[in-house]
Amino acid sequence: MTTTTKLPETADLAGALTPTSYVAPENLRSGTPNETGVTHLASSDERFLIGTWRAEPYSEYIESYPGDEYTRVLEGRVTLIDSAGNSHSYGPGDAFTIAAGWRGEYRVEETLLKQFAYYEVS
Repeated sequence: MTTTTKLPETADLAGALTPTSYVAPENLRSGTPNETGVTHLASSDERFLIGTWRAEPYSEYIESYPGDEYTRVLEGRVTLIDSAGNSHSYGPGDAFTIAAGWRGEYRVEETLLKQFAYYEVS
């Protein structure tokens, strides 16, 4: 049986978001993410997720990203600075990927609202 679900419009997402804890406290460098999110789809083993996530400005350093992720920025701005010092910023309408094992700083510069597809490789 095939099931489809219409996702809420960007303006209606706020009501669907609940507190989340993706940001590991030991990785936090500055700010308070006050993160919220909603999972739209999860595989039966919960290693593959599609969802929406919101975070207020903060910065974290990630030693090894645990999965592969595709992100589409709906609102706000995020900058990724890899361990070699390469910096890339993304804003509304931009899309980017992070490969498992990526190492660097994940900096939310303006309150971020993103949709993502994530696969945990470990």
